[in-house]
Amino acid sequence: MNVGVTVRLDQPITAAAEGAQRAEDLGFSTVWLADHYFHRDVSAALALMMASTERVRLGTAVMSPFLRHPTLLASLAATLREIGPDRFVLGLGTGGYEFAGEMGISMRRPLQITRETVQIARELGRGAAHVTGETFSADGSALRWAPQDGPLYLAARGPKMLELAGAISDGVITHGISAGHIDFVKDKVAAGGAGRADSAAICLMLDVEINDDRTEALRALAPRCVTMAGGSYADELIGIYGLDADEVRALRATVRSGDRAAAATQVTDSMAEAFGLAGSAEQVAAGLHTLFEAGVDEVIVSVGGSTPDQTAHQLTALSEALSS
Repeated sequence: MNVGVTVRLDQPITAAAEGAQRAEDLGFSTVWLADHYFHRDVSAALALMMASTERVRLGTAVMSPFLRHPTLLASLAATLREIGPDRFVLGLGTGGYEFAGEMGISMRRPLQITRETVQIARELGRGAAHVTGETFSADGSALRWAPQDGPLYLAARGPKMLELAGAISDGVITHGISAGHIDFVKDKVAAGGAGRADSAAICLMLDVEINDDRTEALRALAPRCVTMAGGSYADELIGIYGLDADEVRALRATVRSGDRAAAATQVTDSMAEAFGLAGSAEQVAAGLHTLFEAGVDEVIVSVGGSTPDQTAHQLTALSEALSS
């Protein structure tokens, strides 16, 4: 199974390299980082992690062209592939929950912005870029060394972005683990990729909480699902996720009020189970097996734990369960 894990950059930057080494030693396929301004810098962390590992792939889940121009994203990807050939996945997405509220960044025309970003990154990875876009351009731009090209994944949730990912990316990173949602994603990605010789990989990102007491595990998982269950997404997805519309609307209202503590109490077991897995390591491993049997190609797991030691313990337990 192609199981990757996330490393959070909320600890000193040197801990990122240690986290990547641990994931490699435990047999996970990929280590993924999110790019948020309020954590340590992703590019520095990735360079440390790439130099400290030998086999594991590294990826971004995800980086936004609103924080780094597409030319810089292409340069970063090529630089990391120089350190670790064939070991970097550039994961891109336009949004971040802090963008509109804290930075005043408009989320208008995400599909067009994504097309421009991918085109620039692709062309720079293969030579010179000749792109004049509505938001981003790179006309006659080229990296001043021979870059290695590599895989490019897109974060997608709505039907149009899923179809676009199916058309122009090597993989789609999305949330939602219900059987209905997996079928929905597969259908949209296949529709977008109609006529392609290959197909974009389906990569599910999910939160995991490991505890032999499943009730306690679900309780710990719930606050981590506030944004996924109560954030802004198309209403048509509510039923596809298997959620109750009235419960989602109530949660969204609390999320918009800014009271995340209250919102966490409104996350139902069904909501948590729509976006994550909870229980013993064996139960979580069985849940991951079910996802692959449903046609998922990769998973990105964010394990729980309120301290680095607790997170490492959960990661080790999951690795052992997957290997048994």
